[in-house]
Amino acid sequence: MRELQEVLRVNPDGVCRICTEIFCAAGYPRENAEFIANSLVFADIRGVSSHGVARIKSYMERAQKEHWNADPQITYQQKGAICIVDGDDGFGSIVGTRAMKKAIEIAKEHGIGFCSVRRSAHYGMASYYPMLAAQEGMIGFSCTNGVANLAHFGSREGMLGTNPFSMAVPMKDEEPMVLDVACSVTARGNISNCKREGKDIPLGWAVDADGNPTTDAAKALVGAVLPFAGHKGSGIAIMVDVLCGILNQGVTSKHVREDKTTGPQVGHTMIAIDISAFEDPAEFDARIKKFACELREANKAPNVDKIYVPGELEAERAAYNRTHGIKMGRGAFTELCEACADYGVTIDPYQYIMEG
Repeated sequence: MRELQEVLRVNPDGVCRICTEIFCAAGYPRENAEFIANSLVFADIRGVSSHGVARIKSYMERAQKEHWNADPQITYQQKGAICIVDGDDGFGSIVGTRAMKKAIEIAKEHGIGFCSVRRSAHYGMASYYPMLAAQEGMIGFSCTNGVANLAHFGSREGMLGTNPFSMAVPMKDEEPMVLDVACSVTARGNISNCKREGKDIPLGWAVDADGNPTTDAAKALVGAVLPFAGHKGSGIAIMVDVLCGILNQGVTSKHVREDKTTGPQVGHTMIAIDISAFEDPAEFDARIKKFACELREANKAPNVDKIYVPGELEAERAAYNRTHGIKMGRGAFTELCEACADYGVTIDPYQYIMEG
């Protein structure tokens, strides 16, 4: 077996194939396995490894411990443009994908589709879902709550999830404008990655169990991450909990994973907006492109080479990574190999190493 460098580049299609087969071997119907694999590789392609294939080991462990349903019988209670989605304790990537597809379907009839999801699990990278709407020429929005590991402003304990939210705006013949923001200084997955790779975290990311600032990733994971911009990040996280845990008769972040006999009870919100319900999509497209152009052409601050609109940097990374391979840390790649062995998947991940 060849010696691995600290950081590898691996063929994304090959990794997606491996992940699909791992989940199939674990008992997931193929379509559901593809939903999960696609969402994981999507994150790595856009350069967000905290939500990528590095999560596969923890996902498999949590799915077993927390009763994530491999084949959830999702139900929909629709009233006009509003739909309450019961995820039947399903894997978040499965429930989230189906909920956004339902929101898109509703938007085609009503101009907007609003799906409020309860009884789901961690759904990965938030922008994956609104970008499904953007592919249909619609504006998409998504947010989710999660286990309480974000310290509410003024406290030293986890009261809120990092509660990310994302919005995608389509632009014809261009990548969509995409915002994807968690309410924490950094994604907790970045702390997990640092622990896996034996690295310290920057001061200011998190506090330990006693509320003291720490650079030790292991101590941070039993403490709490900090909100961005103090009370502002904390306040947004609270409002996400309103949408994802109260409006749908679900649970707020403090009570996610509280009952160990059921699924984790995560809630999501999925919104799709049909632009044609407002105006001719071609006219909208011309105006959003003009807006983006004005932003890019603003007077640059010192030492700035290029001004980006939201999602543009990730789109550049994606174009590069599709050709040159996604980045994987040595630890994450080793865990992918171990998962193949654990579930009897005979595909050799080493064949997909492109460099490193």
